[in-house]
Amino acid sequence: MNINHNYERNTFLLWFLTVGVLGVLVGYPVEVLALFLLAYIVFQYRRLQRLYRWSKKSGDHDLPFEDGLFGQISEDIYQSKMQGLAQKDSVKYQLERFKKLISVFPDGVVILSLSNEIKWFNKQASRLLILKKEDTGQLINHLVRHPRFTHFLKNLKSDDAIVIEAPVIDTSWSAEKIEIRVLPYGDDERLLLIRDVTKVERTNQVRKDFVSNASHELRTPLTVMKGYVEMLLASTAEDNVQVGASLRKVDQQVIKMQTMIEELLALSRLEEGKVEAANSLVNVRSVCEQIKSEFKSAANEHQQSLVFDVPSSLNLKGSKGSLLTVLRNLVGNAINYSDENGEIRVGWAINEQGQGQLFVKDTGQGIGARHLSRLTERFYRVAENNIKNKTGTGLGLAIVKHELERHEAHLVIDSQEGEGSCFQCVFPAERIDP
Repeated sequence: MNINHNYERNTFLLWFLTVGVLGVLVGYPVEVLALFLLAYIVFQYRRLQRLYRWSKKSGDHDLPFEDGLFGQISEDIYQSKMQGLAQKDSVKYQLERFKKLISVFPDGVVILSLSNEIKWFNKQASRLLILKKEDTGQLINHLVRHPRFTHFLKNLKSDDAIVIEAPVIDTSWSAEKIEIRVLPYGDDERLLLIRDVTKVERTNQVRKDFVSNASHELRTPLTVMKGYVEMLLASTAEDNVQVGASLRKVDQQVIKMQTMIEELLALSRLEEGKVEAANSLVNVRSVCEQIKSEFKSAANEHQQSLVFDVPSSLNLKGSKGSLLTVLRNLVGNAINYSDENGEIRVGWAINEQGQGQLFVKDTGQGIGARHLSRLTERFYRVAENNIKNKTGTGLGLAIVKHELERHEAHLVIDSQEGEGSCFQCVFPAERIDP
């Protein structure tokens, strides 16, 4: 569009000169020019009003002005409006594509605002959380009433998920367990992902029941075997050295099996929550003194120094038996995986968040980075480091993890090959009574 940008200036000058000459002719030049300027201001103001009203109309494509500065402004506004409409249509198209994609997604998806208001959800989410169309705009925690879910929304962590009981409805189909995960979505929204994990949880429960039942059934025959082995050792070890050595090896294996059975049963009780509440006030220094007396001979045997640096006034809200189990496993591992003349240090520190850190640090061989994320799995062991710990079961750190969860704590492992390891038990500030 070819626009003359000097149109208003030229028109104004032409009229100004014409009116000035007219004023001189009638003998009142100043008064005539004043009236002209007032009329010109009113005229331009009316044009501005017309331009403003047109700019607010979304469906009017006819430009109100085609020349001069007003024409250029009209053209710019028109182009901006067209670009805005094109962008709006593009966003709408992409949003519709996204919703169609999510609608066939096998998992439930809910779009939430930062204040947890429901903006949109697919059919799977409607089925798993029992949501209705009229629930849009409602707070999700008002519709899914579960204490763990409410706590989860208030204390979101990166890439965190929870498994809770699914809402119950009177239909032939109903999920029993659902996994919920929250992910950031855009600048002011979040995605709530819901997955039916009923089959997975049932499989896990079958596994737990099998391990628990098998462990119980194995206790009696192992006890009988150990009794007979001890009886045979007492009656034949002195008469036949070879038979005595063989029986002692059998006795060692029986003890190892008994230890594994007891740890499996303990792990099953922890996973099922069949343990006493961890709400007593425990003096950590007294726990460390007991651990020191238990492992002093083992440390001396390996010519290792066992150092405890824990304040005598430090108390934790928890379970003494549970803390003993945690330290037994961590200190025992440190002794078994450290070289001679090494040092095992048990200490206490407060981090920047005010959380307590009960740590066990050794000067052993260290652990490769690829193993760290799997150390708390059942029976997972680092083969290249398993030199002295021939009697280990691979269940110790799994038990430590679950014992700490009872205290709302977690295990942090810091280790590098050739530089030793540090196992930190991080407790929330609410459980610390210094």
